[in-house]
Amino acid sequence: MIDPVCKMEVEVSDLKLDYNGKTYYFCSTDCLNEFRESPEKYINKKEELQRRVNIRIVYCRPCKYLDRALNLSKDLLSYFEEADVTLVQGNRGIFDVYVDGNLIFSRFKEGRFPESEEILKEVSKKIKENKEN
Repeated sequence: MIDPVCKMEVEVSDLKLDYNGKTYYFCSTDCLNEFRESPEKYINKKEELQRRVNIRIVYCRPCKYLDRALNLSKDLLSYFEEADVTLVQGNRGIFDVYVDGNLIFSRFKEGRFPESEEILKEVSKKIKENKEN
């Protein structure tokens, strides 16, 4: 972990603060207090938004695919803190998964439902790409 104030590498410790859904760790109480006073000074909003991955699961409500969509979203949210997952109701047997607007899985194209592991791999690739850019 990197202290957002002094940029030192720190271990997970009690010197932490939750801000906007993310936990930040600090090397000292001075850094913690400095961050607490003006967090926006230490967080690059554009950079934070670019690192997030937006996942959209479109599922057929009449087909009762909600449980499948919920299970997949639970796996994604449990595994990736950088993920924002949205469920969208559809119809006609749809079960599509999009990452940052790009279709990565379609039940119609594949002729089956996705395995969580294959979706997790695709999301991992996207997160890695985001971190490299």
